Amino acid sequence: MKKVVICGGHLTPALALIESLQQKKEIEIIFFGRKFATEGSKKLSQEYKLIMAKNIKFYTLTAGKLHRKFTRYTIPSLSKLPLGLTQSLKYLLEEKPDLVISLGSYVSTPVVLASFVLGINSIAHEQSITPGLATKINSKFTKKIFLTWPESEKFFKNRHPEVIGNLTRKSVFAKKAKNPSIANFLKKEGKLLFIAGGNQGSHFINMLIFNSPDLLEDYLIIHQVGSTNFAGDLDKAMNIKKPNYLPVEFLADEDFGSALSRCDILIGRSGINTVWDCLLASVPAIYIPLAKEQTENSLYAQREGLAKVIYQHEAGAKLLRRKIDEIFSAYSEIKESLKKTAAKLPKNGADIMASEVIKMLHD
Repeated sequence: MKKVVICGGHLTPALALIESLQQKKEIEIIFFGRKFATEGSKKLSQEYKLIMAKNIKFYTLTAGKLHRKFTRYTIPSLSKLPLGLTQSLKYLLEEKPDLVISLGSYVSTPVVLASFVLGINSIAHEQSITPGLATKINSKFTKKIFLTWPESEKFFKNRHPEVIGNLTRKSVFAKKAKNPSIANFLKKEGKLLFIAGGNQGSHFINMLIFNSPDLLEDYLIIHQVGSTNFAGDLDKAMNIKKPNYLPVEFLADEDFGSALSRCDILIGRSGINTVWDCLLASVPAIYIPLAKEQTENSLYAQREGLAKVIYQHEAGAKLLRRKIDEIFSAYSEIKESLKKTAAKLPKNGADIMASEVIKMLHD
């Protein structure tokens, strides 16, 4: 049986690829990632919980985050790189995988470097339009690069990257929620806002919703608050007792897909997985980007007339309400543009990459 290691902090594409690879009976999957939601936290990360639930062996890495600019966090983060590399070397020597698959983020870099040192082939997939620093570094040591967007090819000259689209879970297209309370909530009549702060949640977006009481009066709202409960966000959300408001810590795949297909507008960050899923599901969105890559993802959607962007420094209840009204005032046109865009996007990236993995393992 062939062994593959999947590494990186991007959970959604990892789950999509695992879903496709698990159809190939001759592969054993091992995962290298973060056990805890945030540094110093004792709360288990969603990636740890979900990967373990699939009975996949999980190795915990201590990796330093890569910073594009020098800040007070740069030196403490860099000091962790040797530990992450040492752990990666140890785990790879123990498991002796046939291939390492990187899905980006700082967690992947020590694994890719260690695999190169040990002579183990690696490949990578980049989700964002502008690649993250980790993938740029990893690309120097990987055998092949897969991309979501054609616009990313210019960053990997002479590496012959292959554009396959994002690695998408089939559950993104689910119409029925698995969780009964979510399924019942989604049956309610009315315009639905889906607040999606990601697995860990977004304290800023959570507070923006808490401070927008008119939204709680005028719309149905399903709110993915996140698993970290930073500043008691989850507790605050649970204390809002309104029949049109449903807070959840985390949405399982089927629940996320059904909420996405039912909602009228998604409000959240603009990580590429969120943007891609909204495009595939033809859902208008309001993005509040956090980092450079997220900003470029959101501006792409806005340029195409598929979403609205609010920068965090200007975000507030009034501006959010105005952007919601702008979308609803041109809703038919936006939906039509989204459907045309969705028709052009590749929807089987995970299956394509899984097939390439099988091919490489048997070459």
